[in-house]
Amino acid sequence: MKALTEKIVHYLVLLTVTFAAIWVMWKVSSRNHDSETVESTPVREMSPVVASKAMVEIEPLQVQMCEIFSTYSGKIRAWETYQIGFETPGRVRSLGENSKGEPLDEGDHVTQGQVLAVLDERVYRAQKNEAAARVEQTSADVQRAERVRLTNPSALSESELQRLATEEALARAQLDVAVKNLEDATLLAPADATISKRMVKSGESVTAHQIVFELVQNDEVLLVVDVPESQIRELETRMRLVEGNTTGADSKDDPDGHAFRAHVRLEGRDRFGNARPPLLGEVYHIAEVSDPITGLFEVEIRLSNDERLLRPGMVATADLVTARIPGYRVPEEAVIYRERRAYLFTVESEPAELELLYWDAGPMDLYRARQVDLRQWVDQGSHVVVPGEDIEIDSVVVRGHFRLADDQVVRVMNLPKPSPGQVHAANPREGVDGSVDR
Repeated sequence: MKALTEKIVHYLVLLTVTFAAIWVMWKVSSRNHDSETVESTPVREMSPVVASKAMVEIEPLQVQMCEIFSTYSGKIRAWETYQIGFETPGRVRSLGENSKGEPLDEGDHVTQGQVLAVLDERVYRAQKNEAAARVEQTSADVQRAERVRLTNPSALSESELQRLATEEALARAQLDVAVKNLEDATLLAPADATISKRMVKSGESVTAHQIVFELVQNDEVLLVVDVPESQIRELETRMRLVEGNTTGADSKDDPDGHAFRAHVRLEGRDRFGNARPPLLGEVYHIAEVSDPITGLFEVEIRLSNDERLLRPGMVATADLVTARIPGYRVPEEAVIYRERRAYLFTVESEPAELELLYWDAGPMDLYRARQVDLRQWVDQGSHVVVPGEDIEIDSVVVRGHFRLADDQVVRVMNLPKPSPGQVHAANPREGVDGSVDR
């Protein structure tokens, strides 16, 4: 009896499992049939306004006068350097005085004609007096001889009168030399300058032409940079353009096109780590021949130094403006370089209909990325100059552009927000780029 019961239970379990398997197979078959029915039903495409978009940031652009420059480094030199000394030997009696009434020393500013030093002139003054007395004596001898010859021509020969006249001329020449020596005993400043070196002290003896002072003119200074011969032609062309009467493109549209400008940056920083304020200079001279050792051409840039803060020997970097053209200043990070070509992306808007479920919310702005190939460009470090005649754009993508494709729908993250009166009343959840927050 027990064995029969076990068989019945066993058969019941097998029947239950069989019916469960059949039911599962029927349900799977029903689902596949339903999915085929759904797939055969046409699906409405999603509007591009609400589709997923690449997020980008743009920067507005406009045509402006752009400077194209070449960068070089060099050292500042004094405008002029003077090494002066006495024409005559002697002992230095005293030095000139500065604005504080102290003897002149290095760093003092002097004006043209100011007394720098004075020799002991007693000997020269005595020589002048002696020469003046000899002139008076010889002049009196000539006058007496002329009177005698008028009264008695035979009393004085012509040769004797000529001898007296010659002695008078020699005496006057000696007087001129004595006056010159006395004047040379006082050393005067040849120009407004600053004392860079003083080689003597009061009481020391000096020889003729010994250097006593070294002066530098520093109201204006020169930044001298070395330019390779491959680029000197471009600088010379610009120099001739601004010096001559040639009418160039930038001379008509650019009021500053008549000058060969240079933007100068001093090397080093202040105590807070800030860069020195930039300086504006002008190319003054281009060397005719290159340096025989380096093979480079020296280009001199004139800088104003009214406060005399620029010192000879300072190192600076100059951006020489070789051309000024109307174009776009494109940020360096916005330009993509691929296989020897350069391009960028701009954003264009187009109208699109926004539909929510079965309701039409009206036209919205849809933004698409457009690829713009650059035919000509000049890399200027922090930005790229693109001629305005090559392209016409009003914005450029500066972030999120490395994975963009042409005609791709984008979401602009930094568009200006509309004023409260400009918000679309029918769709208050509209984003700044025409998309809907969901």
